[in-house]
Amino acid sequence: MKPASYFETYRKQMPVVERYTYLNSAGCGPYPQSVWDSMRGVFEYIFDEGQINVQVHDRLFEMLEEARRDVARFIHAAPEEIFFVRCIAEGFNTIDYMLDLGPGDEVLVSNQENPASLLPFFAAEKIRGFTTRKFKAEGGYDQICQQFEQALDTGAVKLAAFSHVLHAIGTKMPAKDLCRIAREHGVLTALDGAQAAGNAEIDVKDMGCDFYVISCHKWMCGPEGIAAVYVRRELIPQLRVPFGGVGMQESFDMATNEIALRNTARRFEYGGKHIPMYTAFSHTIRLAEEIGTENIYARQRELNRFCREQFSRRLPQARILSPEDERLMTGIFAFTIPGVDHRALVKAAWEQEKIIIQYRTIDLYTKEEGIRVSNNWFVREDEILKLLDFLERYMEEHHA
Repeated sequence: MKPASYFETYRKQMPVVERYTYLNSAGCGPYPQSVWDSMRGVFEYIFDEGQINVQVHDRLFEMLEEARRDVARFIHAAPEEIFFVRCIAEGFNTIDYMLDLGPGDEVLVSNQENPASLLPFFAAEKIRGFTTRKFKAEGGYDQICQQFEQALDTGAVKLAAFSHVLHAIGTKMPAKDLCRIAREHGVLTALDGAQAAGNAEIDVKDMGCDFYVISCHKWMCGPEGIAAVYVRRELIPQLRVPFGGVGMQESFDMATNEIALRNTARRFEYGGKHIPMYTAFSHTIRLAEEIGTENIYARQRELNRFCREQFSRRLPQARILSPEDERLMTGIFAFTIPGVDHRALVKAAWEQEKIIIQYRTIDLYTKEEGIRVSNNWFVREDEILKLLDFLERYMEEHHA
C-alpha cells in the first residue's frame, strides 16, 4: 500500500482542499486541475473555431467516442455496451422503459437506495401497473444475500435495482453474489454506481450484472450532468428502444416511418451532447488510473479504519453505521449521535471550521438522520482529527 505522502502530489491539483476541510466527495468531489483544464480547453476550442466548423464537429465526435472507450475500460466493458445519459436518474428511467413491465410484475429495490434510483420506479409504476418492492440491505455480507434471495421468492420480480455502494452508510454491496442469485431466479439486475465510481472496483463482467449506471461527479471529482449506462451486449437486441432522436439510427425511411437502429448500445442514445463535460469524464478516469485505483481504494479503507479507531476512542456516544467488514468497507464513514440535530451540526462545522460534511437520511421510513464523512484519497489524517476536535467541542457546548 502506498504511503500517505504518495497522494500529496495529486492533492496539489485541488486548490479547494487547501482552503477547506473537504470531507464530502460522496456529495460532489472537488475538481482537479487536469479535469478543469480539459473542460476549459474544449470550451476555448469551440469559442475560437465555432461549434459547427466541420473540423470542430469531427473532433468533438472523436472526443465523445474517446470518453465512451474510457468509461468502458474503467468498468471492464466494451464501448459497444455503453450509452450516455445526463444523470443516474435518467439512466434508471431509460432502463425501466426498456423492459416490458406491467401489472403483476415486480421491481425489487433495496431499502437503502438514493432517491435517484428509487423515484424512477415509483413514478413509472403508477403509469404501467407494476409494483416496486423492497429488500433489506442491512446486516453482514451473508445476511444481505439471504434477505435479497428471500425477497425474490414471489416469482414476480423481473428486475432488481440496487446501489453497488449504499449512499448513506457506505456499504459495498455483495454485488457479484446478488447478481448470481438474481440470475438463478431469472431476474435482471441494474446497479447504481454513483457511489462506487472512484470508491470501489467496478468490473461489470465479473459482477455479472445486466445494467450498470455510472456518473463522475462524486468520488471521481468530475462535473455533474453527465453519466453513462452499461447494458450487457446480449440484451441489446431484446430490449425496447423507449425514446427516439438523432443518433439512435443507422438510417430511417420517410415512406414507412421505419428506423434502422444501430446494433450497439448507442441505439438508446440520442440528441446533442455537452462534449466538454464528457471530455472531463475521460480525464477523471485517466487521473484515477494514473494514481492507481488499487492505491485509491486501499487509502480510502485506511482512512475509514482510522476514523473508526479515533471515533471509538474519542466520541464513544457516536453510533458508527458504516460496516467494519473489509468486504463491505468503502471510503464512506457514517455515524449518528443520539439527541443531536445533525443538520445544525453540519452547518456549525462549516461556519466555525470550514469543514464540509453532510447529513443524510439513514432510514427512509423513520427519517432518522446521521452524518456522512467521505474519506477520499486526498484526505489527511489531521483533517479527520480536526473534525473530531470540532465534534468534541460541539458536544461540550450543546450537549453538556
